[in-house]
Amino acid sequence: MIVDQTIVDILRYGRAVPGHRFADSLNDPLKAIGWRHMRGASRTVAPWNRVVSSSDGISETAERLAREYRLPLVVDDGFDEIDLGLWSELEIEELMALDDQRLTAFQTAPVTALPPGAETLPDFQTRILTAWQRMLAEYNGEHLLLLCHGGVQRVLVANALGRPLEQLFAFQTPYAGLSRLNVVDMPESGLTTQLLFQSGVH
Repeated sequence: MIVDQTIVDILRYGRAVPGHRFADSLNDPLKAIGWRHMRGASRTVAPWNRVVSSSDGISETAERLAREYRLPLVVDDGFDEIDLGLWSELEIEELMALDDQRLTAFQTAPVTALPPGAETLPDFQTRILTAWQRMLAEYNGEHLLLLCHGGVQRVLVANALGRPLEQLFAFQTPYAGLSRLNVVDMPESGLTTQLLFQSGVH
């Protein structure tokens, strides 16, 4: 029996300048420590066949990693971070000072307690999983590095574990955190995804 297997190492973008934004989707340059963490994390799991990246502020860092490992780079905006509306430009300390009650509500019930003007979590999940399926179909059997933001990593890990969106904040995805997913295409049962390990620098 022939079984197709794809391994995806999901690496969260490192800590950026100027600070700790609640939403990672802006094009903030990477802090030196963020680059060191990401580079260190990537060295523990390389080599890959290619690098896949979101388009929202990460592609420059992805190009740097791809050049270092001499790998092709694929940029897919389907893996862009969730749009959190009015919260998108706020650092987490500012958000806690301005709207701590709503922030707590969002982390407790992320599906229903959305920030003003935000993309809904079901829409975000659908977009991410569509990009995921497209990537798996295109690069079946390869070992991939997916460079993305924290929300994307949470959705993919939660999906692999069978957790609902309501539990999106039930586990940590630290900066430069690495999650390895093993995707096996079984002839009879289809795709099966397993979380092999998760690690990172807090």
